[in-house]
Amino acid sequence: MALDPTATKPPANYLPFGDLGRTFQLEGALRWHVPAGAANAGAPTSTSLAAQAVAAAGRLFVTGLGDVRVRDLRFPTAGGALLLLEGVRDRTAAQRVVNAQVWLDPSLLPPDLADEVAAALAAPSEEEALIGLEVHVDGAAIGTVTAAEVGGPNDYVVVALKAGGTCLLPLAAPYVALSTKPAIELTDPPAGLLDPS
Repeated sequence: MALDPTATKPPANYLPFGDLGRTFQLEGALRWHVPAGAANAGAPTSTSLAAQAVAAAGRLFVTGLGDVRVRDLRFPTAGGALLLLEGVRDRTAAQRVVNAQVWLDPSLLPPDLADEVAAALAAPSEEEALIGLEVHVDGAAIGTVTAAEVGGPNDYVVVALKAGGTCLLPLAAPYVALSTKPAIELTDPPAGLLDPS
């Protein structure tokens, strides 16, 4: 596989469709970091919007490679997606495109699927949706979310406290709930949780 130094930008109508992570397996598989909206809440699956789009298009634009045919898309039990590309048939070739950006040509998709993909990619990510939310304890606002880290093993938000300073708030804790206001509601948080750092 030869890299294409001119393949730095996709055509204007292509949609950003994630990036490639580290190599996996000897046959040139790459971890594919799918955009959050196209993964359908969490890690992509064989039925996710991302998988449907790749199956329908059969091709992706990859920076450094250009327009390339998708050989296979796999979903190992460990989570995430593995992308196998034509011309990338071993680990050495795959290492050359680690961190490359991936783009999708919407004209290769049926119109309904193209509209659904475009809408999903335009929607705010889960992190973006959390930023700016108020944090309440027993109905009283105590701060605002300034940053969020979701999709990993320990989802959390950074809260700027009204009293000054910041604290980290674990989203999976039993005392944390997202209300319909929308706001993050805390019920009987443990002592020290809201101490400023």
